Amino acid sequence: MEPDIADAVEQLAQEWKIAFDVEDRTIRLTDAVNGDPGSAVLRVLGTAQAASPVGAASHAPGKLAVGVWRSPDLFLARWTNGKRWVVGYRLPGGARPNDYVRMEGRIPTRLETDNWYGPVPATVDEAFLQAGLLLDDPPFPVPPPLPSRPGPTPRVRTAPGARVLRAPRATTPRAAPAPKPEPAPTSRVCPSCRMVKSLGQFVSGSALCVDCR
Repeated sequence: MEPDIADAVEQLAQEWKIAFDVEDRTIRLTDAVNGDPGSAVLRVLGTAQAASPVGAASHAPGKLAVGVWRSPDLFLARWTNGKRWVVGYRLPGGARPNDYVRMEGRIPTRLETDNWYGPVPATVDEAFLQAGLLLDDPPFPVPPPLPSRPGPTPRVRTAPGARVLRAPRATTPRAAPAPKPEPAPTSRVCPSCRMVKSLGQFVSGSALCVDCR
């Protein structure tokens, strides 16, 4: 390990209570951090700023960040939901990352020189390579994109006054009502006088009414 990197690692071990390892000129936080891994990368670069060029890498659930400090330029790459975003900064007048990170927790946006969502210029790739980092092959797995959510069911719009045809509802057929019993006869026709007479006017066992007998 080169002396300047060794000094940075010793200082980091004194100030931080988190596991890390060193590969080439990159300090990698091996455990997932709580919060934004990009902020953790800036803090590492601030601690190791004397070892320029120096890189750092960190990750959290669903997030990944790598950065490199090559005085006076600082580059920070973040991956979220499978997409990469790289930002470049230039620090003025001999300033170092810790001049801003300790006070503000970030590099001010006014120092931003450019940003890239796709391919980056060769100078940016070169800065990461000097620290032993590859943007196309970061030291931690790139978080996959979140699964897409199903959209709302589209509503059917109809022209004013138009009738909306709805599917008929399923109905259970009703049972046919039972037939009503016919009432018992209360009268009958006398075959002699041809008149309708009540049953009480007939003698039992005779078809003739009492008037015709």
